[in-house]
Amino acid sequence: MSRMPKVVVVGRTNVGKSSLFNRIAPNVQSLTLDQEGVTRDYINDIVEWNNVTFELIDTGGIDLCKNTDKITEQVTQKVKTVLDTATMLLFVVDIKTGITDQDSRIARLLQGLKKPVFVLANKADAALHEEEMYEFAQLGFEKVFPVSAVHGRGIADVLDDIVQQVTTMEIKTEVINEAPEFKVALLGRPNAGKSSLINLLVKEDFSIVSDQAGTTREALRKKIAFNKKVVELIDTAGVRKKAGISTKLEEMMVTNALQISKRAHIVLLLIDVEEPHLTSQELKLTSYAFDNGCAVIVLFNKVDLLDEEKKTYLDYSLEKYDYFLKKLESTQISCKTGKNIGKVLPLVQKVWDRFNVRFSERHLTDIFMDAVTRTPLYKIGKRLTFYKARQVGSAPLRIELLVRNKELYEANHIAFFENVLRKKEKLTSVPIFFYLKEKK
Repeated sequence: MSRMPKVVVVGRTNVGKSSLFNRIAPNVQSLTLDQEGVTRDYINDIVEWNNVTFELIDTGGIDLCKNTDKITEQVTQKVKTVLDTATMLLFVVDIKTGITDQDSRIARLLQGLKKPVFVLANKADAALHEEEMYEFAQLGFEKVFPVSAVHGRGIADVLDDIVQQVTTMEIKTEVINEAPEFKVALLGRPNAGKSSLINLLVKEDFSIVSDQAGTTREALRKKIAFNKKVVELIDTAGVRKKAGISTKLEEMMVTNALQISKRAHIVLLLIDVEEPHLTSQELKLTSYAFDNGCAVIVLFNKVDLLDEEKKTYLDYSLEKYDYFLKKLESTQISCKTGKNIGKVLPLVQKVWDRFNVRFSERHLTDIFMDAVTRTPLYKIGKRLTFYKARQVGSAPLRIELLVRNKELYEANHIAFFENVLRKKEKLTSVPIFFYLKEKK
């Protein structure tokens, strides 16, 4: 951990905060759409400019009017919490719209924080717009910058002044800025409890929780220290089958969730026990993760709702998926009562260790040679010949098989080798990839 300035982007909805964040952030991208309230939780990234490093945080649109809906209230409260930890603030307004009542309300809130504030008059896409920026001096802040997040106008000037500002300030907050050893993505259908789980794992109200499906809209990343390692946890939007997606925003959310899970090392697949039948979507999500080399752990959430009758029904309903579940670590949890939450990260660590396992060539060859001696493999009456095996990669596990007539090997033959290895070694939750090499 190190002390690092926190620069928070704040403003009302639809002024271009996320576009500004995306323009500056080197690694993380926030969802953008011409629609109010797309960003709800905060998104962060580490930025370096002129050899000075700081944390940049994008926040949801703040709404200080009364009689807002519950989620908007949660978004606003979340922004206020983030503002309290900020080193300095980038107050984004719309130069084309001018000062609104919401802008004035937000300005008064920021003035009360007694922190440095830069006003960024966004959407100054042409030089003629710059003349309109002087109106924003009425908000009561000394520095006003005309910028265009879309075209990059004025961004370098803002970054220069940010660096100049934060290097003169005492930094008290600590940030984990080390690269994570591995990444863990939470995946599942809407309302399965992903956001509740990540809040429990990071021990703070990191992700907004609501009974409304689709509350989480984009990948939320949080680094934590566990067993002297830095681990990145990623909350994702709920994924449902394509036929159930009704808006462009939800399509973007689902695509983003799948892309994030593809880049994770381990996927925690959350399943709501009130809907115990594994849907084709959940089977597809698991296959998608496995096929892309991710380890998978299944978490059955909301077990606090199970009585003996429901538990019996759950066990019965899962029997048909035994072929699928026996390859995976699974456990029952309750985000509401906290049951087994303390077992999740140790289980993740155990799977991560398996994910990185190394086998000697001698060990693998002995295992497979013994198996094919006991149970020879055939294709159209011809016995298949296996010579040796060696591991060519880990995380995920990759094994090369040296054989004769590799074109005769089919999927069922590869499955044979996989089943043999899984019976000999504890590789639950870990995908295995086999490659055939012809003996010359």
